[in-house]
Amino acid sequence: MSYYLKGTLKGALCFDCIEPLEGLVVKAYALAPGRDATALAVARTKDTFEAVPDDARAAKGARLLAEATIDANGGYTLDFSKAPGYAGEAFEIDLYCATVPRRKNQDGLPPPMQFTLTVVQPLWREVRDQRLAAWDYTIPYRTWCGIRARFGAWVICGQVRHCETQAPIGGVRVRAFDVDWLQDDALGDAVTDGSGHFRIDYLSQDFKQTIFSPWINLEWTGGPDLYFKVETLGGLPLLAEPPSRGRDTDRENAGPCFCVDLCTGEQPPVTEPLPVFTRLGGYPYVGGIQSAVPGSGLTVGDNRAFFSTVRLNGILSKTLSGQPMEYRFEYRETAPDGTLPGAWIPVATTQFAATMLGEVERFAPDFPGDPNPVKTHPMMADPGTPVAGPGNAAIVDGWIQVPQFSDYNAPNGFFVPNGNMLNVITPALVPQPALNMANVIAGESSTAHGAALAQNRHISLRMKVRVVGQPATEAAAGTCFHVAIENTVYNNVHKGGSWAPVDVPNQLCACSLDSLQLRAGGCAGLNASLDVLFTAAHPNLGTVSVSMNGPGGPYGFGMPVPPNPADRFGQAINGAPPPLGGWTFNALPDCAYIVTLSAQLLLTTGDSSPLPVLDQIAFCKK
Repeated sequence: MSYYLKGTLKGALCFDCIEPLEGLVVKAYALAPGRDATALAVARTKDTFEAVPDDARAAKGARLLAEATIDANGGYTLDFSKAPGYAGEAFEIDLYCATVPRRKNQDGLPPPMQFTLTVVQPLWREVRDQRLAAWDYTIPYRTWCGIRARFGAWVICGQVRHCETQAPIGGVRVRAFDVDWLQDDALGDAVTDGSGHFRIDYLSQDFKQTIFSPWINLEWTGGPDLYFKVETLGGLPLLAEPPSRGRDTDRENAGPCFCVDLCTGEQPPVTEPLPVFTRLGGYPYVGGIQSAVPGSGLTVGDNRAFFSTVRLNGILSKTLSGQPMEYRFEYRETAPDGTLPGAWIPVATTQFAATMLGEVERFAPDFPGDPNPVKTHPMMADPGTPVAGPGNAAIVDGWIQVPQFSDYNAPNGFFVPNGNMLNVITPALVPQPALNMANVIAGESSTAHGAALAQNRHISLRMKVRVVGQPATEAAAGTCFHVAIENTVYNNVHKGGSWAPVDVPNQLCACSLDSLQLRAGGCAGLNASLDVLFTAAHPNLGTVSVSMNGPGGPYGFGMPVPPNPADRFGQAINGAPPPLGGWTFNALPDCAYIVTLSAQLLLTTGDSSPLPVLDQIAFCKK
């Protein structure tokens, strides 16, 4: 039986600033003989935490059961399968630190350190031939910040808000300074994320040095005395605290982890519009699609469902809160009236096609006096080429990173978005089974031999945006709550009637035409009558018509009133009202004639609609 302990290990820097212990090593040790496993397992972690001296660490080596390196999310897995004789008993959890996460640099590191966190008695559960348990732990900030201080790693976590509205301000630069006895130390700077949060990492020597360093390193009070400046990325000041602010009691002698809330009365100037998804092709989903629940999900006015590859578009900006932006789309299936939505699913790279996001322009005359000095080329988001390049946006885990090129004199040029975001392949979102029309002949219902009537599928679509690589900044940027999708394919559709019969695959609808007289004679000439039979089926069937070309034509046919507008079949009626006028077969001059069935489909990609589906037969009147 194999035993696996999975969990996360993190360290608290502030109440709202937690970091995964990436790169550190978690170790499990068998308990030393004579220790009370039960008492240790129920003890508070703060009572069991202790540093492990080097000699004790070496002595513990013989009791090592398992170890694992902690990943970027704080996750780890301890595998006890190589621990001889382990049978699920309690063990000691240690943390081995050669450094600490996000230390400013690795110069001047002290020797590695090890700390005992606690004793764990897992509650194992059996899954097939394995036993699994979980243990998650966040080291309290006093303890974790003390460990960071041993490595000379100091950190400032904070948030910038607007003083009046308390709205977070993203995309601004925060600079931290230490008031010193001769000159102030610049400790570092960081740019706020979409929620206004920032983090500045620095080292103890950054505030202990003086103008006389390295001969004299001196910090009178043991910790930095902090004050801050906030500015736009272009350098426009938004907040400039005086150095004297660092001498106030809440800023003086700051510890290795310092948390701060800053506010500014100035909002950074808006240089770009907000990103927002607003349209499917040329149809705005507000006003152009019956997208409000419980609407039909069809387009307004012409009642079309969407099919094939649909262009999702709106306003695409380069940045979010002043920082590089990335986006993706998500979808979920709904009931036909838009209710009962399922879970949101990201649109995968296999579900969208190459999309032209805009153009890149460069001022690059080929010669003095070049009449076309500005050169342009398209910028694509192409799943087949996901690596960033001069003509391709990077695609990472389905997120499309908006190109940041912003200098038309530079080699990469200036990227100008056109509003296109994604060419989504709707059949890949909600696959619909093909319908088999084998044995269905003109004049019959499409369901006469067991096939079902196709039905529209319905989905919601939304755009998510975030600062590149920062999940905490994710936000919705436009949601179409309800849209109808129809991509059914019809196979083995009889075409050409009995005149030139053929079965055709991959049709957009069932569309078949024949005549009773040709069924009897194939290519025989007709001399007494003409009875035209038709079948046309599709959930979004528009106008269905039968017409005939020949001498004196065109000739029209009347169509029977269908009991089901999605499944039309039966016999067309010779003659039609003006302007085509009535006619009789006997009055037709002897000659060749072509009869055409036309089925209009109420479908759209958002930018175009399919041509009517046709079937034809020919005959000679003798």
